[in-house]
Amino acid sequence: MTGTGAPVAAIVLAAGSSSRTAPAHKLLAPDAMGLPMIARTLRAVTASQAAPVIVVLGYRAAEIREAALAGTTTGHPVQFITAPDYAAGLSRTLSVGIEAASQHDVAGALICLGDMPLTGTGLIDDMIAGFASHPTYPGAMPVHDGRRGNPVLWSRALFPALMQLAGDRGARDLLRLHGPEMLRIPAGPEIAQDFDTPARLAEFARLFAGG
Repeated sequence: MTGTGAPVAAIVLAAGSSSRTAPAHKLLAPDAMGLPMIARTLRAVTASQAAPVIVVLGYRAAEIREAALAGTTTGHPVQFITAPDYAAGLSRTLSVGIEAASQHDVAGALICLGDMPLTGTGLIDDMIAGFASHPTYPGAMPVHDGRRGNPVLWSRALFPALMQLAGDRGARDLLRLHGPEMLRIPAGPEIAQDFDTPARLAEFARLFAGG
């Protein structure tokens, strides 16, 4: 819960075609325990204080949804939606997720990337708690060694601007505008570690052995 009394939603972006790892789809790639990447990401999100949890699908939506369900925490509902124009770029996928979050009584939305399975529940909860203490801020971002990363938490006040985004730049322009005013949350190097190349997928396949 935030200082406004409303929770923070989590939006997991999982609509892309994963062209850089073709023919493999990174979100379906298994770790050392056989858990698909999107399921590993969702496991951390659904164990957090974020509510609701919204997963935005697009390319190979049915397969990604099935794989994601393997990571959901028992008793934690997940809302799956499909971005019809996901091929138009990341911004449109983000916009669809924000529009869905705006239908709930939330103070903000945490934008999580499906290919960042190292993001832990602890960081997500730290970001939500930090924002709860500073609800008038435009949002919160994790920082490691002076560099920002993902996920990024956006205040509800910026939902209208986020829903107007277009192209494949995500929210970069809004980050440039509002980033200096956002709350910084100390984090580890995982905030910059994604798995979007064949070499990185090979590394992911060796992770999480025994857990």
